[in-house]
Amino acid sequence: MPTTPQITLTANLETILAGAETGGFLEITLCGYGSQIPAVPGTCLLADGGVPQRLGPQVGSTPLSIALYGNDIIVPSGTFYSVAVLDQNRNVVQANNYNLAGSGTQDLSTLAPIVPPYGFPIGGLRFMACEGSLVGGNRNFTAPGTIVAAVYNGSILPDAASAPPLALAATVSGNVATLNFDPEAGDFIYAFCVL
Repeated sequence: MPTTPQITLTANLETILAGAETGGFLEITLCGYGSQIPAVPGTCLLADGGVPQRLGPQVGSTPLSIALYGNDIIVPSGTFYSVAVLDQNRNVVQANNYNLAGSGTQDLSTLAPIVPPYGFPIGGLRFMACEGSLVGGNRNFTAPGTIVAAVYNGSILPDAASAPPLALAATVSGNVATLNFDPEAGDFIYAFCVL
């Protein structure tokens, strides 16, 4: 089986007085994979995605070091790592997000943090009423923009493909939400949508 390349992430923690931060930690969390199980194709599923992994404590001036899979080989695409720096008392001092790609050794002090993508401009997200008849067995409702989440009587509807049996749910395609149930007069169908 071929070896999957990994990145060795290193970090040397020091105090503002230029001394070694003995006892400092890093917490590294894989983020951005949504509802899918993150995986390295042909190698493994990443069972601890979303669970902060603590590295440390740093001993003297020996940098912390850990092997990670690059975001460029993890599926689904769009993953990133959240890295938090903790002091010796395990208080979070700072946290940033990073996209790690390639292989070899990468020093955290030289990496540029990223702003994780939302997929849409946050200012464009609106909670809007959908159009469609509530009587006569109609299940299709149209929002004024691309739907991020369909809402029925104040509750966000889960995706029909992954909802438990008999759960109220919706399938979203563009600006149309298709319900898996018949709404009744007096119900409210709204959507969080991007305008």
